[in-house]
Formats: sequence, C-alpha cells, structure tokens
Amino acid sequence: MSRPTHYDVLGVTPSADIAEIREAYRERAREHHPDRAASSGRSDGAISMPAINEAYRVLNDPARRAVYDADLRGSARPQRGPAAPPRPKSSEPEPAMPTFPSHLGPARIPWRSVLFFAMLAIVGIVVLAQFTDPGEPRGPDGIIQIGSCVTIEPNGDAREVLCTADPAMDLVVEAFVPFEDACPGNTVAHRDRQGMGIACVGISAEPAG
Repeated sequence: MSRPTHYDVLGVTPSADIAEIREAYRERAREHHPDRAASSGRSDGAISMPAINEAYRVLNDPARRAVYDADLRGSARPQRGPAAPPRPKSSEPEPAMPTFPSHLGPARIPWRSVLFFAMLAIVGIVVLAQFTDPGEPRGPDGIIQIGSCVTIEPNGDAREVLCTADPAMDLVVEAFVPFEDACPGNTVAHRDRQGMGIACVGISAEPAG
C-alpha cells in the first residue's frame, strides 16, 4: 500500500488553494487532536497530528509545495519495462562510422555575446527593482506556527498578531508542540487560542516594564 500524500492527509485535491488547505488543516486538527481522540476512544493509525502538521507546513508554503509537487510527479512516472533481448550476431561486417576532419576543432562559444546579454539582464533587474514597490506585509491568519508573533490573552492563551517594526518588542513563537509535550528551555508555554496545541514563546522577546 502506498504512503498517503500530504493532500491525502488533509483531504484536499492537488489543485486546492491556500484557503482550502488552511480550512482543511483546521478541520483535521480538531478531528485528530490527541485529547479528542483519547476522550472518544478512537485510534486512527493512518493519520496523526505530526502528519497533519507536516502536511500543512509543506502545502501552506508555495516554495515547499512546488518542490513537493515536483517530487510527486517524478515518483508517478512509469518505470521502464524489461530490456529487449539481444539481437543475434550477423556474419556481415558492421558498416564503418563516418569520420570527420580533425582540423575543424571543438565548437567555439561566443563568450562576448553571452557576457553582453548577462550584463543586460542584470541591469534590467536592477532598474525594475527601483520602480517596484514592496508588497504589503501579510496579516495574521489566526493559525499559530513557528515564527508567528503573538499576544497573550488574559486567560493565558496565545493569539497571533501582526509583527511590529521592532523585533525586541515582539513575542515570537519558538516552537509549537502538542498538549502532552513540554516546551524547550528559555520558552514559556501558552495554549493556542484555537486549541491546536501549545505555543512555546521565547521569554527573551518579552517587552520590559
């Protein structure tokens, strides 16, 4: 039996967009969370929270997803069949291969043209960058992951917020672990507001006073 793909784990098709992937992740996380599975007495060995988290980590990032899709396409290619049986040897002599005069030498590469077009491309990229405005920073989507900036609610839950311009004033999630695991040192455990797990917030990032 083949191993399920990340799309199988989240229950989406390979053509699903980011919004569909995030919604599927929320549903899968609620359904297969260790606390809920233990209370219901259900055990599903095919899908686990680490597999769900890994599938979301890959498919939510366009670069990682492109590499993953390329690997899937490569593994789906049909294998070559058995080699054809060897041809019987003939008593007739094989035809001689045509020869070419050696004075022609190896093919020459037009290095001057290559360098000219390379410099032209670099100049074009630099000029285009000068007239391109950087995109607006993407706002929080409510799903806490490693590197997210958070604020701590009065009840102790962590909620994702937009990072500020001063990194020293941000509370940054250093790790995100299941409820039964402990946070690493130099971090403080705060329950995810959506109940997905524990956000390990770096204590060095807490604002002074």
